[in-house]
Amino acid sequence: MSALDDQTILREAAGRVLDAHGLVLEEIEVRRGGGAPEVRLVVDLPGDALGSADLDTVADASRELSDLVDEDDALLGPDPVVLEVTTPGADRELTAPRHFRRSRGRLLSLTTTDGTVLRARLLGVEDERLRLRQEPGRDDRGRPRRRPAGTDEHLELPLAEVSSARVEIEFDPPADLAQLIAEAGTTASKES
Repeated sequence: MSALDDQTILREAAGRVLDAHGLVLEEIEVRRGGGAPEVRLVVDLPGDALGSADLDTVADASRELSDLVDEDDALLGPDPVVLEVTTPGADRELTAPRHFRRSRGRLLSLTTTDGTVLRARLLGVEDERLRLRQEPGRDDRGRPRRRPAGTDEHLELPLAEVSSARVEIEFDPPADLAQLIAEAGTTASKES
């Protein structure tokens, strides 16, 4: 089995380098095509961190990983390989609990297992449950949209009931965002 097929050594080495930069390895993708194989390392901030990975930090980690791969053939083998270190990007589907924890404060587009479509701000994640504030937004004519019938402004939704979720790009988050997140955390700790 080649180093490209068994990524154990690469995963361990990348983990050490990324940890030193305050990053975590989300996934490794290997693409084989006409030229040299491409190895893509998707990195992010740890699960409880808010915000986005700093691109200068990602670039520093990328250079260090590239040097490490050049020095040690055990990581990716002796043949030329294109190494890319990147972040998940804004259009990543949220699938794991850590993805949701990292997205606290963000506006999400969610579809539940029963087909209900929600647009809501994620205020917190506690015991595999999402604390949300619905923000239906406006239609293309600027008219306010309504919440789905029978739903409250504030919801708790089990992660198991989410069939798909993505972060929406938002240029003007609410001014009281920090307070909303803090209040959601306070409510969760009182209920525990």
